[in-house]
Amino acid sequence: MDKVFGKHSVRAVLLARPGSVRRLLLAGKETYHTEFIAMAHQVGIEPEFLAWPAFRREADVTDEDKHQGIVVLTDRRPLLTEGELDQLAGARVVLALDQISDPQNLGTILRTAAFFGVDGVLVLKNRSVEMSPLVARIAVGGAEFVKFFRVTNLARSLEKLKELGFWIYGLDERGDKTLAETEFDEKTVLVIGAEGEGLRHRTKQICDRLVRVPGGRPGVESLNAGVAAAVATAELFRKVADRAA
Repeated sequence: MDKVFGKHSVRAVLLARPGSVRRLLLAGKETYHTEFIAMAHQVGIEPEFLAWPAFRREADVTDEDKHQGIVVLTDRRPLLTEGELDQLAGARVVLALDQISDPQNLGTILRTAAFFGVDGVLVLKNRSVEMSPLVARIAVGGAEFVKFFRVTNLARSLEKLKELGFWIYGLDERGDKTLAETEFDEKTVLVIGAEGEGLRHRTKQICDRLVRVPGGRPGVESLNAGVAAAVATAELFRKVADRAA
């Protein structure tokens, strides 16, 4: 089973996939959890109130996990593969992550993706961070609202998305145009590179265009992956909104 903890993340699970919940564990004062008790009852889930020692044991958490006294144990979150990329045929915006290994960055990117309404996120099956309880907590519920694909070969997956009509934009500090100067296609994949290393050479070759975040100075030439993804996604959706106006 998956374990999801923290109020925002648990709220997202109860909204997005209540049928997957097997146990809802609570600790502390009942008044602190009124909203979640009501949400659980609406979808036929009976919360379990436990004393703190039993809660920590049953939920397998420590206070360092910042669980806020609430944990759900669920069926495994559905993870899609590159064989299911056809599900994105009608999508408009996809994020592809090239060897993102930091849980903080992946969680931030998933939160950003959910906030703006990104249709899907691609992550490498190997050499990338797993979708863990820590990532789900950092995403603050965002992991529940975005299709998540674990792909074996990123280049092959990007080629598949091209066949579905997408234009591929790689975020790179040496890109010939800034985000503001770029006219994004109606079906866009934005590729984010690894922390420190950026996009791999093969990934760059697949991209139709390399674009950059304006800014930087000697010693601070780039942003970390999570921040760069947030800046780029915000600019992309601003342009989408302007085009629709």
